[in-house]
Amino acid sequence: MRRTLLLVAGGIAGLAVATPVAATTAYPASPVGVSRASVVDFAQLSRFDLQRHAYGPLHPGLMPEPQEKAEPNVHITVASPFAPPLGLPDGRLSARSPAPSQGFLAQRDAARNGTTTSFIPPDTAGAVGPTRLMSTLNSNYVIQDRADGKVLGSVSMSTFWASVGAVMPFDPRVLYDPYSGRWLIAAVSDPGGPTSAVLYGISDSSDPGGSWHLYAVDVDPTGATWADFPTLGFNQSTVAIGVNLFTSATGEYAGLSKLFVIDYPALRANAVSTPAAISIPNGFTIQPAVTYSPTEGTLYLVEHGASGAGTYYFFSLVGTSLTGGMALTNPLGPWTIPGGGDLLPQRGGYPVDSADARIGNAVFRNGHVYYAQTIGLPAGGQAGSPRRTAVQWVELDRNGAFVQGGRIADRSASENNGGSWYAYPSISVNAYDDVLVGFSTFRSSGFPSAGYAFRSGSDPPDAMRAPVTLKAGEGTYVKTFGGSRNRWGDYSATQVDPLDDRSLWTIQEYAGRPVGGGDGSGRWATWWGRVDPAAAPPAFEPTCQVPRVLGLRLAKARGRLRSRHCRLGKITRKRTTKAKRGRVLAQSPAPGRHLGSHAKVKLTVGR
Repeated sequence: MRRTLLLVAGGIAGLAVATPVAATTAYPASPVGVSRASVVDFAQLSRFDLQRHAYGPLHPGLMPEPQEKAEPNVHITVASPFAPPLGLPDGRLSARSPAPSQGFLAQRDAARNGTTTSFIPPDTAGAVGPTRLMSTLNSNYVIQDRADGKVLGSVSMSTFWASVGAVMPFDPRVLYDPYSGRWLIAAVSDPGGPTSAVLYGISDSSDPGGSWHLYAVDVDPTGATWADFPTLGFNQSTVAIGVNLFTSATGEYAGLSKLFVIDYPALRANAVSTPAAISIPNGFTIQPAVTYSPTEGTLYLVEHGASGAGTYYFFSLVGTSLTGGMALTNPLGPWTIPGGGDLLPQRGGYPVDSADARIGNAVFRNGHVYYAQTIGLPAGGQAGSPRRTAVQWVELDRNGAFVQGGRIADRSASENNGGSWYAYPSISVNAYDDVLVGFSTFRSSGFPSAGYAFRSGSDPPDAMRAPVTLKAGEGTYVKTFGGSRNRWGDYSATQVDPLDDRSLWTIQEYAGRPVGGGDGSGRWATWWGRVDPAAAPPAFEPTCQVPRVLGLRLAKARGRLRSRHCRLGKITRKRTTKAKRGRVLAQSPAPGRHLGSHAKVKLTVGR
């Protein structure tokens, strides 16, 4: 149970401070049965789909909108009690992020195999294995050769899940576990209906084109609620899938989320074990971490709190024991609720849907938890109508305490000045603490593009290098099919390479080439990119901080200068007393000056 405390005292009004009812909460778990299980072969399903043909113009297939939970967006009317943004302005270094070492098309906007149904949005998910890439979109699941992007197989989402009785499956997720060499996959089905189910599966090998074991679990035996927006994470003992629950009668938020906990060793052994379900009152889009450790026994989870208070929630899962739920404050400060409609600018008009501040994904690496989310800026703005959107990334310790973080933002951006708006991020971290954040970029002077920003583990704390474009948009995106939103997203994916545990991959959405004009002419597309941190230049050249070398012998003075990234310049010899021979009598510039990297310092030395 969690609450937000409003303080109204001594003229201080409208300041929200998130406080927990207790330091931590334990959430009970209950067993739930697997309703259906099956074994499928991806290559066989792909051959089946190749035989299915459909003719005629595309018709819309609208995915359920990612339902949003109302949250207070508090306007701070007094001096902010939060610390100013950490590090450099917006935590951005002047150095650009490294260029991609690989890049190619993942999937274009296309109908589900064997149909004429075109879906919006794609719900961009993908993962990287030792030889293959797999992208799972609301349309089709596609396997590619990671060397050149060649398509090796394609199965529609509905065909893939048909054997477990899925009715209109949606919101796909996929991960690769480098420790077991297996692929994990999840989705939900029957939106708004009484037979809503959580779907999950595991490959039998590191080749996703082979056989899979698939399972379905009923969300609510009474049919009163249905599941939306699954999240997926794991460690070597547990797989966790989180969902938001909505009422079947009205479609309103049901006031809780559920976490389905699966015994991972049993799953790997293809045993039909009994998952556990954990209800989290007031929970919403709880993200379990992808755990990059073969020995970490705790699965950590994070959840967005309140934008106006700058809060988040942190959980720990051991077996089926979930604890946490304490509201913690992000010292980067509050932000404005980003969602509320079509806000993201693009050339040609037709702003794009911005979604809300839910956390996009989470990873555990080297003892810390990382996550990313879309935020609205500036803080204290109109809820659902910020002046711009940005991507916020955060690093936490095992207790959920803030370690560092920053914002990928264009502070000068507006809806019509060509500045950049960033949204729909995902994050991953390699063995060297290098970070890659992928996202989509929007600006009034260009088309929606795929992009990313990089941070080296040796860069200054809280800093992220300048964003780069992975794939430029190709046209104006407008695809509402008469609905209320020009939808995008709803998420993206970024993952460390399992081959070297250093390179980082991301799959991001961009605007493809339109077909025709007007509503429905827009086409999304998705693009793979690989970044090799080993090829990235240093973020900056260290400055020469002139040391004091007066009185030192020349050899020692030269070493002191080198240690401060300065060089020895012109040496002038001057007759002096015997005691001062060979020692520095004067220097220029004076000690304490900050110069460019390897600047020269002139010395006068006694002789």
